[in-house]
Amino acid sequence: MALIFIAAVAFVNAIEYLGYRFHLGGSFVGAILAPLFTSLPELTIFLVAVFAHGGAAGEEIGIGTLFGQPFMASSLSYGLVGIAALIGYFAKKRSNATLVVDKSLAIPYIFITILFPLTVVPPLFGVRFVNYIFGAVFFGAFIFYISLMYRRRQAELIEHAEEPYFYRAGHKVMASPSPTAWAIIQLVLAVVLLYIGSTHMVNSVDTLSKNLGISTLGLALIVVPAATAIPETVSALIWGYRGRDTMSIGSLVGEKILYSTFYPGLGLFLTSWALDIHAYSSVVATTVISCILLFFILRQRIPWWALCIGFVFFVAYAVMIFALHV
Repeated sequence: MALIFIAAVAFVNAIEYLGYRFHLGGSFVGAILAPLFTSLPELTIFLVAVFAHGGAAGEEIGIGTLFGQPFMASSLSYGLVGIAALIGYFAKKRSNATLVVDKSLAIPYIFITILFPLTVVPPLFGVRFVNYIFGAVFFGAFIFYISLMYRRRQAELIEHAEEPYFYRAGHKVMASPSPTAWAIIQLVLAVVLLYIGSTHMVNSVDTLSKNLGISTLGLALIVVPAATAIPETVSALIWGYRGRDTMSIGSLVGEKILYSTFYPGLGLFLTSWALDIHAYSSVVATTVISCILLFFILRQRIPWWALCIGFVFFVAYAVMIFALHV
């Protein structure tokens, strides 16, 4: 987890800087590639689990990874943003504890509330061909989302980005390449570390789940996002604390649309898509919280306590996994 976390932080830093340098944020390419790139840590773990580790356990870890990020964002990350907004209000960093957001954020939440529940439908048929049909539907929805966001020009230009960590450390001690070159070097190294960390994490989750008598899919669902979702969550907390509310909520929903379209499509084509109560728990929590947030986003004001409702789902799931061993 530590290795993946370090790699994920370095990866996101490098991607954000390259997006800034090449003006990806304000273009069609940037609107699509940005979330794909920032979700690469989860994709790496998924592919390592399914192809490198293999077997039933590998599939369970891969599927748990795909359901884990939306669950963690809905149950834990949003709640932490609500707490950050409340602390920011008392620290006089913001005028009130209610988040004021742009109504355009409703678009991805509408996609999530409609499509994410559909991920549990294919196993009900028990026919592999149905998986392919639904997979094609999810891919089609992703393409439609791309065209919709392109027409509405939702992507904003990245006006500022931190310099690559490697550049800040390297140019102080020696003559070094440009920040862009360092960003590319940092990106490549981060990908290598992600692969190494993913391999060890998948093996560890498999072994740990067997030794503790815990569902492999269930453990992966809560452990993997703990390492990969922290960079986005920290950014959302900082923005929520400072009162940059649309950016705060938008940073958490950006990847969730992928987990309601592109990644389920990928999983349906590459795995047997055998789900259990843990995947269903993710769907219920994510859909309920998304509906609540959609209600408030359409009014452009989200009370801090509405974001904290997800804590209930997180605690309940933790009890189900670690105490009840369900």
